[in-house]
Amino acid sequence: MIEHVLGLDQEFHRTHPLGALIQRIDGDVTSVSDFLGTVVTAVTSAVLILVGTVTVLAFIDWRLALAMGSYISICGFVAFRFRRRMVNESEGVLSARARLYGGIEERLNASEDLRANGAGPHGMTRYTEDASFFLDTRMREEGAFIRLWWGLNLGIVICTVASLILGGLMVSAGAITLGRAFILFQYTQQIRRPLDTIVERYEVAQKAVSALNRVAKLRAERPSILDNGTTSPPPGPLSVEFDHVSFSYYADEPVLEDIAFNLGAGRSLGVVGRSGSGKTTLSRLVLRLLETNQGTVSLSGVPIAEIPMDELRQRVALIPQEVQLYDGSLRDNVTLFRAEGDTEIVGSEANAFDTDIADEQVEATLRELGLGHLLDGDGLHRSIFDSELGLSAGESQLLALARVWVRNPDLVVLDEATARIDPRSEQIVQNAINKLLAKRTSIVIAHRLSTLGQVDDVAVFDHGRLVEYGPRQDLAQQVGGRYRAMLDLATVDVDTDLERESFHQSAEAPTS
Repeated sequence: MIEHVLGLDQEFHRTHPLGALIQRIDGDVTSVSDFLGTVVTAVTSAVLILVGTVTVLAFIDWRLALAMGSYISICGFVAFRFRRRMVNESEGVLSARARLYGGIEERLNASEDLRANGAGPHGMTRYTEDASFFLDTRMREEGAFIRLWWGLNLGIVICTVASLILGGLMVSAGAITLGRAFILFQYTQQIRRPLDTIVERYEVAQKAVSALNRVAKLRAERPSILDNGTTSPPPGPLSVEFDHVSFSYYADEPVLEDIAFNLGAGRSLGVVGRSGSGKTTLSRLVLRLLETNQGTVSLSGVPIAEIPMDELRQRVALIPQEVQLYDGSLRDNVTLFRAEGDTEIVGSEANAFDTDIADEQVEATLRELGLGHLLDGDGLHRSIFDSELGLSAGESQLLALARVWVRNPDLVVLDEATARIDPRSEQIVQNAINKLLAKRTSIVIAHRLSTLGQVDDVAVFDHGRLVEYGPRQDLAQQVGGRYRAMLDLATVDVDTDLERESFHQSAEAPTS
C-alpha cells in the first residue's frame, strides 16, 4: 500500500491530507488484517457448530431440525438486513477518524504559526469539532450494533420459550418422547454461544468490509503520469524546451498559459515573478511531477514523457526551499538511504551510468561544501538528529546541495533555495550553488534578485504567462522592461555585483 501511494501523482497527494492517508494505509489495512486473523477462524468455528447442531437434530427428528434451521435462518436474515446500514455507519466512522487524524497532523505541523499568531484556541475549536463529529458517527455505529445484539438475544429468548412450549405440546400429543424434547431445549441453549460469537465478531467484520472498500478505492487510484519512456537524451548537460505549454490544476483556472522558450544546454535560467505566477509549477513540469494539459516539455530534443522515469530522476535534480531531514545517519540523508554498493544501471546501453555512491564520494562532497566538521565523531554514521550536531538552516540547505552533488545530474532546478536563510549563510550557500551549477544546465527560481547574479538568461512570469525572456544583461539594461523595473524596485545594481560584494565586505570588516 505504501509503495502504491508513493507512486501516485503529486496532484493526489496535494488533495489528500497526510493524516487521512496514514489512517487509510495503517488503520484500514489493520482492520482487514484483524478480520482475517481472528474473525474468520472464530466465525467459521461458530458456523460449523450451528450446522452440526442442525445435522444432529435431523438424525433425531426432522421436525426438530426444521424448527432449528428456520430459527437460524431468521437470525441470518435479520443480520443481513442490518448489514448495509452497519457498513455505511462503519465507513462513516473510518472517514471521520481519517478527518480527525488529518486535522491533528495539520495543526501539529502548523503549531508554531498557531502559537505565534494567537490562533491556538482556533486550533482547539477545529479539533473539538472533528472529535465531536467522530464521536457522533461512532455512537451511531455502536447504536446499530447494539440493536442487532438485542434483536438476536431477544430471538434466542423467544426460541427458548418456544422450544419449551413446542416440546411440551409434542410430548403431550405423543409425537416425541420427553428425551427428544429435552434435547431440543438443550440444543436451543447450545446455539447461544456460536450466535453470540457471530454477533460479537460481526462488528469487526463490518469494519473490515468498510475498510476493504476504502482500500479497494485507494488501490483503484492510478497515476496519470506513466513510466513508458524508452528514449534517453544524449549525455551531458540537457537543453530544456517548452513548446506552447499550458497547465491548470482546476478547469478554467490556468496556472501556466502558452509557455514557449528554449534553454540551451549548459546555460542557466533565472525565473522571477510574483507569488502565484506559476514559477514552482514550471519546475514541477520539468521534473515531470506534473503532466502538461497542452504542449510538450522536451529535454535535449526528447519529449519528457518518452524518457524512462529512473533516468529522468537521476539526470534532473531539485533543490527545494524547505529541506526535509530523515531519521537516519548523515550518509542516509545525503544518499537518501542508498547503501554503498547498491548498484543500479540507469539509461540505455549507449548512455548507461552506475548509481552507486561510495562513502569516499559522500565525504569528499561534504568537505567540498564546507560541511567537513559534520564528519567529526562517528563520521558518516553519525545520527542526523545528534544533539551535538545542531544543523543550522544554512547547513541544512548545504546538505540538500550535497544530495544533488553526489548524483551528478545534468539539469538542476533550484526552487528559492536561499529564501529562508540569513545573508551570511546565503553567501556560503550561493558559492556552493555556483560550484554545483558549473557545466550544468540550471533553472533558478528566485524572489531575491541577488541570487540571479550568475545566471545567463532570465524569464519573467506574470499571472501564468511568460512576459519576458532573454539574456540577463540585455533585460537588465532594457528601459521599460519588466526585469529592469524589478531591479530598480529592489535597488539592485544592474551592471555588476561588485558593489554589493564590496558592501558586504565593508559591513563585515571589524571597526577600530
